[in-house]
Amino acid sequence: MSGPEMDAEARAEVSEAVREALARHGYERLTTARIAAEYDKSEAGLYYYFDSKDEMIAAFLEETKKPLHEELLGVDDAGPERAHRGGWDTQFPSPGGPSAGVAVGIMELLSHAPYNETLRKPLLELESVILERLVEIVESGVEQGVFRPVDPRATAAFLLAAADGTTGFYIALEMDVDEELQAGLSAYIDSLVAE
Repeated sequence: MSGPEMDAEARAEVSEAVREALARHGYERLTTARIAAEYDKSEAGLYYYFDSKDEMIAAFLEETKKPLHEELLGVDDAGPERAHRGGWDTQFPSPGGPSAGVAVGIMELLSHAPYNETLRKPLLELESVILERLVEIVESGVEQGVFRPVDPRATAAFLLAAADGTTGFYIALEMDVDEELQAGLSAYIDSLVAE
């Protein structure tokens, strides 16, 4: 951010406006005017705090880390195996579901990250939050003897790649593979479970 520091409430409001506009329009068609329409304030008001659309998106990504981490923390109350099985809704949103547009928007942002430093850092932090939480779940499962002695980071990286990879064909293109994806994920988790 280049302007004055925003208070937490205003930052949360801008983050929600970016989230809604990104879900509705995608990154390529996202404009500050469309963010302002969701923010219910003037476009000039946004430019008081931010220099660009990408800075607004970066603020949204920063704000997204904490609730996403808390959501991932909440899935494992019943243990590591259930955490992975219960994490389906968090990591593999359904086409047309409430978080589908955001998932597609983030996929678009990831494609721009190698060329856009403003987006790269917060996207890396967001993906890192997910990866580290998945590592913790796998480590816990291995330590408790629920999972075979697998490499937690390699396993978590594979699951994150699978989740990110489904966004294109499953959510964006709405391919009818829901049952197959659930069966594949379930089979993979079955392969992790200790005998």
